Amino acid sequence: MTERNQQIMTLIDRISANARLAQSLSLDDTSRLLAMALLDLQTKLHAISPDELRSFTRTVANVVEFRTPANDTARVEPGESVKNGNVPILG
Repeated sequence: MTERNQQIMTLIDRISANARLAQSLSLDDTSRLLAMALLDLQTKLHAISPDELRSFTRTVANVVEFRTPANDTARVEPGESVKNGNVPILG
């Protein structure tokens, strides 16, 4: 592993710990921002291009959108968000 990748791993460990702390303190916005920073670092660590990430997220979004809701779980429709109290069905 290169020194750069080792340094990125150290950052990932530190930010992960801080993200968990933010979540435990109910600092939702901070937790989300740290999660985005983690994703950015992980894509750099694993050399994932923006196009690959975009393709992956579109694929996941399509799978989530077309799944049938289990039990009484409400499904998130296009244009709705988790912030509005809607949770996407993932499993």
